[in-house]
Amino acid sequence: MTKGVDTKLNILEIGLDVASRLGLEAMTIGDLAKAAKMSKSGLFAHFQSKENLQIELLKYAGEMFSRIVVLPALNTEAGIPRIKAVLDNWIRFSGALTGGCIFVTASSDFKDRPGKVRDFLLKQQGGWIESLRRIAQSAVKEGDFRSDTDCDQFAFEFYSLLLGFHLYSTLLDNADTQLRQRAAFESLINTYRQESGTQS
Repeated sequence: MTKGVDTKLNILEIGLDVASRLGLEAMTIGDLAKAAKMSKSGLFAHFQSKENLQIELLKYAGEMFSRIVVLPALNTEAGIPRIKAVLDNWIRFSGALTGGCIFVTASSDFKDRPGKVRDFLLKQQGGWIESLRRIAQSAVKEGDFRSDTDCDQFAFEFYSLLLGFHLYSTLLDNADTQLRQRAAFESLINTYRQESGTQS
């Protein structure tokens, strides 16, 4: 890699954590330049606009998310074990950032702000939800989930559960949070689980 590419990657790594704390929209070029120990003009030269910086941060976060959450889960046994891997990997990804999952904070920032950043975020989130739907389909195929499972509904409920975990972990954390996470996850899985002896 060239020095310019290395510098840009370092900016994105630092920026991802800063944006998770401050919010993607609230974070300024000045905030990031200070955290990266660079001049504003030097940092700006890598992105040319705050909008480009925001999109690059989301793209970088997406690549990190695939590496930490999605790909390891796909290498896990299909069915419920894969879904459990997604849960564990997602919690690990969110916990690696000071402010929690960047996609959650970005969704709050841009829900009412039309533009390229929101469009990019919607495309990312659409891909993630589709991944959850396909993982549910694999659980049906493996016989772990009932054959009449509504995989779109499962994706909705599972992602809603993860978002609830995020709130409890970042704002309402207490000694019972992890136990309640596991109980809620098991309750969801049991809603869709194939009863023993009914597999085709």
